[in-house]
Amino acid sequence: KRPFFIENAGYFETRQTLFFSRRIVDPQFGVRLTGKKGGWAVGGLAIDDRAPGRQRSGADPLHDRRAGVGVVRVQREVAQQSTIGLLFTSRDFGSSSNRVISFDTRLKLNPNWVLSGQLMGSDTRQLDGTGRSGPAYFAELTHSGRHFSYYARYVDRSPDFGSQVGFIPRVDIRQIEQFARYSWRPRGGRVVSFGP
Repeated sequence: KRPFFIENAGYFETRQTLFFSRRIVDPQFGVRLTGKKGGWAVGGLAIDDRAPGRQRSGADPLHDRRAGVGVVRVQREVAQQSTIGLLFTSRDFGSSSNRVISFDTRLKLNPNWVLSGQLMGSDTRQLDGTGRSGPAYFAELTHSGRHFSYYARYVDRSPDFGSQVGFIPRVDIRQIEQFARYSWRPRGGRVVSFGP
């Protein structure tokens, strides 16, 4: 619960969590800039992390070196309760790096239907010079009404996708979920709603 990260945290949120402040374990210096004007929202963050260097032995050339983390988020309101956004994250430690770029949208199709989506790509270079890069996808369709509710979600993450400053618990996954419910809501009485 570090105030630097909690304040205005919403500027950096996306449906798939590509910025998770707990990944920055031991910061010393940081700067954050956030603001809104018209339909635009912009956030930027640059911070160091002493933890990776402190975890290495004294003989290691990277001992006491810091990781540098940068996050940039731009979001635009395109219609009533609809948005499009772009997020870029970067983490560097020694010769290693991790870059993630993401495009996301939330479209309110009508008062009941909402479509959300996110396209992501990552590029990672390890300290030994090896690298990997891969895409990830997310889509969600929801309907919320007095009687009928529906929810569908699709998640697809390639084996080589990685977000070192995000919270992505699992890669190499393709998953589809659906849920539907219909409720009758009688007027009066003890039963508020029932149905399959």
